[in-house]
Amino acid sequence: MSRDHDYARYVTQAPVMNAAWAFAEAYWIDKDIRGAWRATHPTLRRCWTQTWLIPLLEQGSVGGYDPNAVVEAFAEDEVDHVLWKLFARAQVKRTAPVAVDREAWGVKADPEFVAPDVVLVRLLSIPAGGAVRLDEMVASVPLLMQYDVEPGWRLLNFFSDQIPVPGWPPQLGGA
Repeated sequence: MSRDHDYARYVTQAPVMNAAWAFAEAYWIDKDIRGAWRATHPTLRRCWTQTWLIPLLEQGSVGGYDPNAVVEAFAEDEVDHVLWKLFARAQVKRTAPVAVDREAWGVKADPEFVAPDVVLVRLLSIPAGGAVRLDEMVASVPLLMQYDVEPGWRLLNFFSDQIPVPGWPPQLGGA
């Protein structure tokens, strides 16, 4: 392939890679749940909220709020609901399993198409030296991204390559 072709391919991939990194940086590095939330697709927001609500519903501790109304309120870019702070605190505690940092992690080029508007990118730990060899094992987190005309690329799922389906319980799949 020519340099021009390689450059053109990189330029077309940059928006999805930047959107994936925006979520990773907000969620794992900055622990900014509101910033991470804006980088997610409403379908993931619904599933994520439902997953969080299910144990609370079983304990009877949702404060009398209609769970479906909570899910729809949380599906917005800017959440304005009394339960948001409780949700956000719980999510910050969840971020620990992946120790992402700006120097040692990056988004793999060449996303895989899952559907016409859905691609799978991978967040990779970068070994010392900066390049991943094909025969080398590195930590990897799948990030499923979906394109919408208005907002552009958004995270549709993470830790999974499955398209999520809202419901009670939601279907998030597994990698």
